[in-house]
Amino acid sequence: RVKDAKQITAYQVIVRRYNDCADCNDHRDLIIAWDSGKVDIPHDEDFPSSVKWSPGEINANNTPHNSSPHPGEIFLWKVILWDMASRPHSSLSWSKFAIGPNDDSEWRGNWITHPLDMHTFHVSSSTNDEKILDECELWHKRRSLPLFRALLSAETLTTVLDGDDDFVTSALLVISGLGSYRVSIDGVPLSSSGPIDPPFTDYSKRVMYRGFDVTSFITNQQPIRNKDIEQSHVIGVTVASGWWDHRPLNSGLIRFDLLPRGPVTIVAQLYITTSKGSVHTVIPTEGTAMKEFWQVSKGPIRESDLFTGEIVDLGVLSAMEGWDTFESWIEIEENVSFEENQSKVGYWVIPTLYRTNITREIRMEEMAILAKAMNQEDRKTQHREFEIVASPIGKLVPSEIPPVMPMERIHPDEVHDLGSGRWLFDFGKGMSGMLHFDSGLPSPIVPPNAEYPRGHGFQVATAIGDSFITIIYGDSLEMSTGDINRVLVAGVGLHDGGPRHFSEPKGAQDFTPCFPPDQDGTLSQRDVYIVPKSIGDDLEEKRNIFSLARQSHFTTHGFRFAEVCCTDQPPPNVTALLYRTAVDERGSFDSSNVIINGGYELVRNALNSNMLSVQSDCPHREKLPYGGDLVAESPVAMHM
Repeated sequence: RVKDAKQITAYQVIVRRYNDCADCNDHRDLIIAWDSGKVDIPHDEDFPSSVKWSPGEINANNTPHNSSPHPGEIFLWKVILWDMASRPHSSLSWSKFAIGPNDDSEWRGNWITHPLDMHTFHVSSSTNDEKILDECELWHKRRSLPLFRALLSAETLTTVLDGDDDFVTSALLVISGLGSYRVSIDGVPLSSSGPIDPPFTDYSKRVMYRGFDVTSFITNQQPIRNKDIEQSHVIGVTVASGWWDHRPLNSGLIRFDLLPRGPVTIVAQLYITTSKGSVHTVIPTEGTAMKEFWQVSKGPIRESDLFTGEIVDLGVLSAMEGWDTFESWIEIEENVSFEENQSKVGYWVIPTLYRTNITREIRMEEMAILAKAMNQEDRKTQHREFEIVASPIGKLVPSEIPPVMPMERIHPDEVHDLGSGRWLFDFGKGMSGMLHFDSGLPSPIVPPNAEYPRGHGFQVATAIGDSFITIIYGDSLEMSTGDINRVLVAGVGLHDGGPRHFSEPKGAQDFTPCFPPDQDGTLSQRDVYIVPKSIGDDLEEKRNIFSLARQSHFTTHGFRFAEVCCTDQPPPNVTALLYRTAVDERGSFDSSNVIINGGYELVRNALNSNMLSVQSDCPHREKLPYGGDLVAESPVAMHM
């Protein structure tokens, strides 16, 4: 192994086309896409930081290079290094990379959304709090959150590959979604990322996308040509609000009006590459492909918000099980009234294209005026009322940072019975993430006199007889009551003081526009799992449905403590998942002083808790990547 770049005297880069089928290599002279040959490094030059792919040259085997790589191709590559004794060194395995679309012209797919969501994103003529209330009503109409799916049928694949008799060697799905998304194929999850993907950026300027290698699903690791294709596939996309279609709260801590907003939306396309390097684009999210390939329906996530948590309908989750498989695919009925069925959960409709009247130039000027960096009279675009006020969506770029992933699983140190079916879990340290229920949740109970502990009530469900379980998260405990101090972690600072805090009077949030009900005056980190009354009174069936609960999907919470309410016994096999951007921890520190070691751990936990795509200022109250925090803490982060 060469440990020092100064010891390297030469290098060789070899790139070959990815082929998931060991028996498909009938064009072995074309497998090597590029070979730099051995390149000597002059003694007075440093080791190069990059090497340019040079098409048209002759490789080491005297075989012409392929042309420049095309979007959609997947490659394997390896580097060979020579040390000062002219001994070659190379890794045993090949690394993989893919070529994605680099500009808008290489995207056939367009942004698509649920028709109801697009329809409810229009301008309000109201002002101030009335406008917020109007936006809140429209926001509620967009609940539940949608599921998208696309059919990649055997017939479609055969037609696309007609005239190309070579073996299918790779398949690359490129996709993005706003606010957050997760993707699957044939019911198998593809996304390694957690609750925040794409990473936080100004989405009106740029949005990051990811690529997923789905070759093994298409080829089943067998030699396959167009005439051999028999299996159909379904791609599924689950989406949530994220920073894109958040609850329209009016708060002094966060200027939500400065953030771009729009209905949740996705863009996608699939590349199929054959053994001679031909690349075919299939099932893009575009107008002509919409009716034939893509469908959208409201799903089991009733609400998902970065500050108020998630509400999941486990009854719908159970009923829609397998929605992203070919066995569950159904053709959309013709002559059915869309207006009557568009909001139904589990009712599939054709998506519509995302649209807006606001250009990027108009938005940039509006932001400059709000920031007092431009005067109203200096704007170059015409100021007028717009029919559709959804934000423009920026340029699609490949993801530039690792995904947010569960990096640590933590077992509780203690579990306390707080009475009335409420259980307090103490995990011993602060983190950003959520609870995970390996065995699901037990059946809920109703507390004595139906009086739910503070923050755990859910009047909408109680009024119609639905069963539910709530989870509340927090960093510390109330000294007087022994339960979670929700005020200190109140979302965007909205609270009424709680049992003993006097910074805000009781009832302070009673008239805050779009403040969620059943939060008892404090915007809480809370997840709710519901089983509707329509399931019936069969206790065994309810128990089975509650056992489907695992964790929240698209939100994280800052916490050390978590309350689960209300159940006879604490849920079994509960762990906490610590989520953060999946960067390597390279630094470490240890000393003989316990206090200093503890201080180091506090700083480490704080950095980990705030590294959700880019670093934020706190993992619960604000969650925003303020530049001051980044500058002040960057030396510490670089050490770790």
